[in-house]
Amino acid sequence: MRSIMVSSPDLYSGKSAITMALALKLKDYDYKVGYMKPVGNIIVDANGVLTDDDALNMKRILGLQESLDDLAPILFTYRLLDDVLEGKEKPLAEKLLATFEKVSKGKDTVMLEGAGDLSGGSVLSLSDFDVARMTGSKILLVARYCDDFAVNRIVTYMKLLPSDVELVGIVFNNIGPNFINFVKEKVVPYFEKRSVKVLGVIPQNKALMSVTAGEIAEELHGQVLAGKENIDVSVSGIVVGAMSLENAIKVFRRKPNRAIITAGDRADTQMAALEARSSCVLLSGNLYPEAPVLGRAEELGIPIILFPDDTMTLVDKMEALLRSIRIKNPQKIELMKSMFSEHVDMGSIIDALK
Repeated sequence: MRSIMVSSPDLYSGKSAITMALALKLKDYDYKVGYMKPVGNIIVDANGVLTDDDALNMKRILGLQESLDDLAPILFTYRLLDDVLEGKEKPLAEKLLATFEKVSKGKDTVMLEGAGDLSGGSVLSLSDFDVARMTGSKILLVARYCDDFAVNRIVTYMKLLPSDVELVGIVFNNIGPNFINFVKEKVVPYFEKRSVKVLGVIPQNKALMSVTAGEIAEELHGQVLAGKENIDVSVSGIVVGAMSLENAIKVFRRKPNRAIITAGDRADTQMAALEARSSCVLLSGNLYPEAPVLGRAEELGIPIILFPDDTMTLVDKMEALLRSIRIKNPQKIELMKSMFSEHVDMGSIIDALK
């Protein structure tokens, strides 16, 4: 049994999407695929059980029978961090290895998903490098190219890579149109000249970078007040409705497919957002809108979602959600799998598992 650690030098590189797509492709090749996120760092409550959101998502998508405790055996909570900083002994490595052996039983391969970026899990002595060495896993490196320092981050990662941990190769993910040719013509040859395989360059796809109004309500714990029949509308960004009414109307019309964030008592801004046919309206402060606003939203089929947070907190949460979009709905899952098939050298990954 061979295992692969999907790792990255960057936050928000798309490790979860690549892990999911690779696992699904391996299943198409009749591999019995296991999964584990050794250090869970995106803590959620799943019916009273604390777990990692990526592990919860992968359990559903892959139809895994293992418990959430096995799929995310170590949760990086504040309490765990406090214990480690105070020097309390924690048998974390032993627990991880025992769980890895458990989830590996009957599997042809196990996908391990790294925790965050290069530093993830380090204070626990469970960095991606540590886990890969302990489990005998090879590393698949996922990297973005979103600025001119991206190569520096990858080179730093490579210099820190232990000599006894094998790198399968690099997958460049979510590469924007401004960088795609540069990555293919300059960055890929740079690494290949240094005997580092580049297994793929996956271009940016706006359909994968959006969330639905329903996902916003679910992830940020909002209450849908109107427009429930269009809860699957896509949202690609946000606009804060804190300007004058005249400017608000102009801005909203120039920025389609956006969620408008405004206070619940700003009926004029809410109406402007509706008339501009914004994707949805997010209300802060737990202030219910006036009846005419809800009535107009129902007429136009535009979701209005109420949140208890103040405006700036809601903005911060939305920005974090848009940065760390998780692929959960069936259409996005199939799209990501298709893009992976088209742009990634699956044969080299299969060879690495032999």
